[in-house]
Amino acid sequence: MTLPIPSLKRALRVLPLPASDGRVGCLDCAQCCTYIAIDIDPPSRPRWAADILQLLDHEAVSVRCDEEGAWFVQFETRCRNLADDRKCRIYEHRPHICRGYDDSSCEVNRPSQTRVYRTRDEFVGYLQRERPRIHRALADRR
Repeated sequence: MTLPIPSLKRALRVLPLPASDGRVGCLDCAQCCTYIAIDIDPPSRPRWAADILQLLDHEAVSVRCDEEGAWFVQFETRCRNLADDRKCRIYEHRPHICRGYDDSSCEVNRPSQTRVYRTRDEFVGYLQRERPRIHRALADRR
């Protein structure tokens, strides 16, 4: 006599693994769900540096340069699918971009050399120190 095998076709809820070895877990943080970052040109030309200065004139906008030299504009904006308990309301169907995040590679748990500029003055200071030619070119335009 053969016994019927139960169907395994029902959707299983997938939860992140609990954080170990002192890491901050996704459900304790959810920082990655509170902003959007988009690649931008590095300030290696006066025009691109001027563009960054214009971006920094907006509230809830910052500019970052990561340890690999990539530049991003970051918009502080909470995902509509993030619940108050820091769980994703659409976790099983979340977008591809979200699937790449986990607590082992996030910015909270990974030591980083990322530089963040939140104001025009912070970025101008960077230009004076690191890109004096670009800084002079912008100053000459004013």
